[in-house]
Amino acid sequence: MKIKPFSAACWIALLTAFALFCNAQTKKYPFQDYSLSFEERVNDLVSRLTLEEKVAQMLNSAPAIKQLGVPAYDWWNETLHGVARTPFKVTVYPQAIAMAATFDRQSLYKMADYSALEGRAPLTR
Repeated sequence: MKIKPFSAACWIALLTAFALFCNAQTKKYPFQDYSLSFEERVNDLVSRLTLEEKVAQMLNSAPAIKQLGVPAYDWWNETLHGVARTPFKVTVYPQAIAMAATFDRQSLYKMADYSALEGRAPLTR
């Protein structure tokens, strides 16, 4: 059985629908405009949130706000012995009591420095 290729009209309709979908997804709000000051962007975003959305963003597991394009995010993290609660592979060091038992300040400093560096790393790996 041979499948017929799309006609030109089908391709035009498909591309038009795709363009409309992309245009709807790229709606710009002032808080997305990096040329504005930080304060202007924050004020714009917060002014668009409902009270319930503002409260929900105070949780460590903040839900997405789809109509504004704000993704869900889990803010909980700690670096007791390496960066924890991250979706990425990071360095894990011995528990704090074991590190302290080494009495090696230079190694402890190096572990803390690496943990801080990994904790600040961008999320787009």
